[in-house]
Amino acid sequence: MAQGRTTHRHRGALDWRLLSLSPTTLTVALVVLAGADWGTRLAGDTLFPGGPLDELAHVLTTLLVFWALGSRARERFMLPALIASVVIDVDHIPDRFGVEWLTVGTPRPYTHSLLLILVVVALAVAWSRRRDVLLAVAIGLAIHFFRDMGEGDSGVALLWPFTDHAFQYSHGVYVAVMVAFVLIDTGLCVQRRPSSDRASSWPPHRARLKRLEKS
Repeated sequence: MAQGRTTHRHRGALDWRLLSLSPTTLTVALVVLAGADWGTRLAGDTLFPGGPLDELAHVLTTLLVFWALGSRARERFMLPALIASVVIDVDHIPDRFGVEWLTVGTPRPYTHSLLLILVVVALAVAWSRRRDVLLAVAIGLAIHFFRDMGEGDSGVALLWPFTDHAFQYSHGVYVAVMVAFVLIDTGLCVQRRPSSDRASSWPPHRARLKRLEKS
């Protein structure tokens, strides 16, 4: 039984390392984001492949931002924020079936607005036991809207219901901001680069074995 619990924790640690900042994960995330972003612009507003490519770009945008925010923010907020950055787009489903009650007068559904973020933050203030999760959702939504505004198509009605005006900026601004986050991530990778002795002793149980041998 104990061995089973140990194996389960070890597998969970392996899964979590896939989201940890390292030179390898940063390189893969950057290359895939560039491909997904380029593919999204080519595919346009299509269900496939445009939809999956856009969601992938949203996830990687959120991941690159959180890597730059530091380990404390990642531990508290990153996973729920990643999920929220994708789940918010379920509000597009009614429109795909010709039901426009969420999009009358706005380029994206009404839930793509600051009002939703304010509601989530208010819930976080009122519900202390789930505060971190709800704040993470709010952050994930904000990052999602940030990318949406830079996709260069129709913008986001951030101030709905007060106005239907769509806020947007050029795609070059999005690229420049992401380059800045990538530079921060690169700097963090350089600061945290392990010594050759530590690198050769990964995974951790090899390091423990070496210490036992020396003793």
